[in-house]
Amino acid sequence: MAIEKIVDLFVSGRLCLFGEHTDWAGEHKGRGGEHVVEGRTLVVGTQEGLHATAKRLPNKVLRMTTTDNSGRKLGTQELPLEPSELLAAAREGGFFSYVAGTAYRIVVAHEIDGGLELDNHTTSLPMGKGLSSSAAVCVLVARAFNKVFDLKLTTRGEMEFAYLGEIATPSKCGRMDQACAYGNVPVLMNFDGDILSVDQVPLAAPMHLVLVDLKAAKDTTTILRNLQSAYPKPANALHEGLQRLLGPVNHRITAQALQHMQSGDLRALGKLMCEAQSLFDELAGPLCPEQLTAPVLHKVLSYPDLQPLIWGGKGVGSQGDGTAQLLCKGPQEQAQVCSIVSSQLGMDAMPLTVGPVARQ
Repeated sequence: MAIEKIVDLFVSGRLCLFGEHTDWAGEHKGRGGEHVVEGRTLVVGTQEGLHATAKRLPNKVLRMTTTDNSGRKLGTQELPLEPSELLAAAREGGFFSYVAGTAYRIVVAHEIDGGLELDNHTTSLPMGKGLSSSAAVCVLVARAFNKVFDLKLTTRGEMEFAYLGEIATPSKCGRMDQACAYGNVPVLMNFDGDILSVDQVPLAAPMHLVLVDLKAAKDTTTILRNLQSAYPKPANALHEGLQRLLGPVNHRITAQALQHMQSGDLRALGKLMCEAQSLFDELAGPLCPEQLTAPVLHKVLSYPDLQPLIWGGKGVGSQGDGTAQLLCKGPQEQAQVCSIVSSQLGMDAMPLTVGPVARQ
């Protein structure tokens, strides 16, 4: 009997440096108000992520074992690798829905000879904290099918199946989240209607970031539902303000961020993070105050002992009290920030260093 090859897999989380929410907003271009233009995000993968092994099974089943970021095994779930069963599981919601949704998209597009066993044996990425843990799961499943069954998908192809898999669930994410497929490389993503373009971003100086798990609660589904109510046509002044924020204001912010990253001006980049957060609070916050007032996030961003060590900071992902990103002045300051976050604030700190990237 032939021994099935075991494939090792890793998918990182995703940190949106600038441009959150403009991925789904940009998909409305041509159908919305005057300020609905293409979305632009600056994104980088995290060092934390999902580690797994995958192998082919003789029977047409999907079997997945999951481990959370505390090391706790969440058990094994199994489904027939049949479209109707997978779609039903995707629509139920919950963690396994992302697995089932992506598998559903794969099996309706490709002839899959056999089944798939996927063992997510190690997870270093916190769940539900704005670092695209659900998208990472979807990319992991797409990549597992790709590698085990030699589907010859490009990274963009894996991203597309992951996105289609996630929107088969109750989640209403945009395409940005699947940028975790690119790993620890900064990219600029443009969302022009249903056209996505991705370009690597030159980075002149290393970015020493700290991601802070705020140890609080956020409801991404509620945030998305409230903000997406402003599209495609604005019904009031609050809707118009959000469309300005996610349109022309975001174009200015991301253009300036690109300049600062390319020139290595991290002081200016940190200041821009603070400005972006202030604008988000002003123009997006009123549409979902119960989630976006985010008192824990703002406590961290303004914490006095951190100020001498950072150039600036802002919220992450859909925003709210999930995760903060702090741009530190250097590697020593990065270590000090991690210590303060842990010892004084009682929160988890994840250092993330993004090295220089040459212009291609």
